[in-house]
Amino acid sequence: MKAIKAALKNTVLLIVSIFFAFLFLEGLARYIIKAWPFEQPTITYNLTSKDKNLRWRFGPGSGLNSLGLRNREIGRKRANSFRILYLGDSLVWSGETSSGALYTQTIESNLNEALGYRNTRIEVINAGIPGYTTYQEVEFLKQYGLDMQPDLVILGFVFNDLYYKYLSKPTKNNILGREPEVQLNRFNTDTRLGAVFARSYVAHRVYYALENILKKLRGYPYFPFEYRTDFCLAWKKHGWKHAKRLIKECKDLLEERKIKLILVMYPMRDQVDDRYLEIDADYVLYPQKRVKEICSAYDIHYFDLTIAIHSNGGIQLYRDYLHFNEKGNDIVAAVITDYLIANWTDQFYDVRLPLVYQNRYYR
Repeated sequence: MKAIKAALKNTVLLIVSIFFAFLFLEGLARYIIKAWPFEQPTITYNLTSKDKNLRWRFGPGSGLNSLGLRNREIGRKRANSFRILYLGDSLVWSGETSSGALYTQTIESNLNEALGYRNTRIEVINAGIPGYTTYQEVEFLKQYGLDMQPDLVILGFVFNDLYYKYLSKPTKNNILGREPEVQLNRFNTDTRLGAVFARSYVAHRVYYALENILKKLRGYPYFPFEYRTDFCLAWKKHGWKHAKRLIKECKDLLEERKIKLILVMYPMRDQVDDRYLEIDADYVLYPQKRVKEICSAYDIHYFDLTIAIHSNGGIQLYRDYLHFNEKGNDIVAAVITDYLIANWTDQFYDVRLPLVYQNRYYR
């Protein structure tokens, strides 16, 4: 009997010790990454009362318009114009081509030159804001984009856009600091067990470590995107629940106003790297497959840049693991121009184009 009591006492002490050790580690983890209750205050940059869900945006000045966009001032839409609103994040914002113009500007020039615009002027509005997720882009559309009266909206979709609601957290030290809650996506928190540890940074970190250990033990190949905090969610099935809803919300919002939507997919560098594609192309391109499934389910037009980037230079077109260099942005401008001309010419007030123009910008 004494042995049983002693064993029970030791078990209770062990459980209590583990509990307090877990609390200590959880507190330490939160302190290190500045999560609640050690979080840095979120700084609201240039926001008004209607911007509460945007979290931040640039103010006017230094080449930016009154909305903080890298675009000329957006006036009242003219009767003879066709207006394209290009939503996105830093890939749209920082899209300088070899000419020095943004690729949104180049697309606008290309379309007007190709279509001969006679009585119709094509406008392309650059509404890219660094650090934005799909949630913020849809909120920007609601608060500002619809007032611009676009005829067509292009939603630039990058595979770090899945983080809901925010990927970046502006603080006094860093305008695009990482949102701590991004790390709470390592496992599916909708399951019963997952829900118990949904808010634990230690649990997510332990899961991540065990997952990596098992991969190594099984001889699993190395894919760098799986180790990027801002991208790994795109390769997890549970990571797509919010994206699916937001893409549909965007489509429904525009459809009510008879505005067309195109979703443009941007690959990250690893996805056009033959080293990884040769190992398992289906897995490397899994995010593209999910986007296509969503767009097909909701009858949304989409354009995947992956093939064009891979076949026109691949990893040589990037300046980091995500953003294109000038040559890469030249390709983006070219293929999107050709896509719009080949598939949307009848939308530009039925202005027709000679077929010889289709491959004009390829090199």
